[in-house]
Amino acid sequence: MSIEDLPNARVSPVDGQPDRPHLLVWQDELNASPGYRAVALMAYVRRVGYVLQANVAQYNALIARLQDPSLSLPIFDISNPQVHDDLLSEVERLLHNVLTALSTRIDQQRSFMKEHFSNDAALTAEYAARVRADFDDYTPSAFLSGLRNYLTHHRLPVTQSQQNFSPQSFSVTFVLLCQPLLEWSRWNSEIKRWIAGQGDHLEIVSMIDGYARIAGDFDKWLHDRIGLKYASEIREYEDAANAFNRELDRTFGQ
Repeated sequence: MSIEDLPNARVSPVDGQPDRPHLLVWQDELNASPGYRAVALMAYVRRVGYVLQANVAQYNALIARLQDPSLSLPIFDISNPQVHDDLLSEVERLLHNVLTALSTRIDQQRSFMKEHFSNDAALTAEYAARVRADFDDYTPSAFLSGLRNYLTHHRLPVTQSQQNFSPQSFSVTFVLLCQPLLEWSRWNSEIKRWIAGQGDHLEIVSMIDGYARIAGDFDKWLHDRIGLKYASEIREYEDAANAFNRELDRTFGQ
């Protein structure tokens, strides 16, 4: 049994055991400690990042399954177009989830930093610089954020499957047609020029992969940076939690 595994659990006193209620007081003290708070902040960063990464993984898993010709070739049989239409519907559903999670991650992380670190000028400056370095240099990040608004407030993007055949290989991916995207008036001028420069279609699968890798590295940096900021408090909490667990085991005879 570990208090770290059950951060919101409480130890209930047992009748006839007068030494046990002190564990409740001890647990409350642990849960109110700066180290516990730091661990909770780090855990929150992981959870927010997980929402995006899990949706991207689900999107990629479908695409990976389609690389098997025995599965995908019947889907592309032109004599039964409904099967292919159903596939595009599923791809668009998963894309919707990815883009919504992308937006959620951005908004929640900004709110998180404002709520918990607005008084830490060094960390907030480092955070802002890292956002610029990691995301501003990746043009698809601004496009993907705008695409979420396009999908939510305008229409589903026009998605097409793309199959590549050769004597040695077979692959399937999905693209977005550029012309319908350009008809939307709410792109800023920079992103609209960028879309126009992509040709007939956008390679949406590789864009999502690229963004997810950047976001994953960024979130790990933020998680570790918070851990560094509160390293001494976390060590103190872990030492106290280990002592608590030893006393818990002794008291309950485990």
